[in-house]
Amino acid sequence: MQRWRHAGDRKNFGDWLVLTMDIKMDEAGLQLVCEQLNAITSDMEKFLDFGNGEQSDNYKIVFKHDGAIVHERAFFHEAAKITGLRPLISQYVSNVNHENYTWQDEFHPRGSYAIAELALADENYIPQFARLLFNWDMGHETYHYRLIDKLFEKYGYTEKTLFLLAARVCADGQNSDENVLRALYRHGFKEQIRLEDFIRIAMSILPHLESAWQLRKFARIYAGEDKAQYVQVTEIFLDALRKDKKITAVMDEVQDSFSEEYDELQLMEVAGFLGNETLGDWNEDLNNALVESTDLSKLVPLDADEA
Repeated sequence: MQRWRHAGDRKNFGDWLVLTMDIKMDEAGLQLVCEQLNAITSDMEKFLDFGNGEQSDNYKIVFKHDGAIVHERAFFHEAAKITGLRPLISQYVSNVNHENYTWQDEFHPRGSYAIAELALADENYIPQFARLLFNWDMGHETYHYRLIDKLFEKYGYTEKTLFLLAARVCADGQNSDENVLRALYRHGFKEQIRLEDFIRIAMSILPHLESAWQLRKFARIYAGEDKAQYVQVTEIFLDALRKDKKITAVMDEVQDSFSEEYDELQLMEVAGFLGNETLGDWNEDLNNALVESTDLSKLVPLDADEA
């Protein structure tokens, strides 16, 4: 295991840290690597330290097996198959997301490959992924729409996917409405969802009390072109919000947003397309991220005593 410094494109993208690891792809080898990853990322400031007070904002992990490079996604895909390694992968994800708005490269928040493969392998890790939506910069999301849709498609309507749906709404994001629409109308959530359960979960994870207005968008999508149903849904939501003492200070503002004039916003005109659209692989078109295309010939060793 060795840390390196890669001299990036200084005009567009600064230097980043590269961690190289020789691995074995059997269970013992995968476990060893997961343990090593947890050890080295337990102190992220030290892990990302270039020396002389400089730190990397981004990093890449290069796994090598018998001289061939194994993509990070492929590594975590294999590791996540082993039940006993899943807690180790989960800990790694927590380690690298010790602060908000962190990136591994320009398309992937830290730990993206690990948590994606973990959630796809085991539904129990969906809540961890859902909570990360509040840590990441969802105003510049990339693969999230496809991955979230894949999780809804794979697991259907469950307690954990309901939590993910609520987090998707409360954390917002560029494609939040599309995920809600497809969950409700393509993946069958509308026929099964209990609105009282949804609002209860949403209220427990709202990042800011003022964010309660985002629940109106969910009500709008849920009701579609049925104005009467929209009124019914918003009343269920408002009734729950009124009973929460924490919301009292902002209740007038929230209620005003819910009482805005109902309009169709032409949402249902695109519902058919979004509902029937076939989404590709969650990481499609993102494999050529700059940090993912590292030219290993440009690496400068750190921790020289280990080189």
